[in-house]
Amino acid sequence: MILYSRKSEDIINKQKPIDNQILQRVKNNLNKKGVDLLQSEEVDRYLVFRGIEATVFDPGDIIFMHSKVSASGFFEELIHYGQVKRGGFNKDSPEDIFIKEIEAQKRLIKYRNAYQITDEEIEVLTGNLNYYKIKLEILRKGGV
Repeated sequence: MILYSRKSEDIINKQKPIDNQILQRVKNNLNKKGVDLLQSEEVDRYLVFRGIEATVFDPGDIIFMHSKVSASGFFEELIHYGQVKRGGFNKDSPEDIFIKEIEAQKRLIKYRNAYQITDEEIEVLTGNLNYYKIKLEILRKGGV
């Protein structure tokens, strides 16, 4: 886990953080809906330990975002927030997780300009999309 954490911290430190005005506008809108988008040094440590930029806690009323979250990481978590709020994200089902991840990656790629996602992030998203498609195919064929 330590190696994984160091790798995720290195990636987070090298990426371009989301524009602060966009972050604050979305954060204010979420707060109006009773959703807490939390960022702090403690949240950063927790997320780096888990090897992620952000996470939504079911039932979706709390979202943790790394203080240096990228545009793609930020908007991916908002997509997952919407999936959780619609009751359409079964975290106990690997198949559902892969389907929701594929859905999120496709949406991020499609709206890359609106979300201000960099070319480097698109490369990662494309790799993630292909990875989840392969994992879903293997799972559906009875593999692990």
